[in-house]
Amino acid sequence: MVMTNPDIRALHHHNVNVEKLKKMKSIMKLCGNVARMLVSLAKSSEAYNPAKVCPQAA
Repeated sequence: MVMTNPDIRALHHHNVNVEKLKKMKSIMKLCGNVARMLVSLAKSSEAYNPAKVCPQAA
């Protein structure tokens, strides 16, 4: 997911460089974010909107 989605890649870059997380810890944090995103998209039946899902990366 980090390699294919530019929004998730930007969040990973932010976690590693700004928040000084190790790469694996950043990926685990992003797994939680993606899980919450998928649940909310399924509940609301909306389409993926990068500006709404990852506002700091957009």
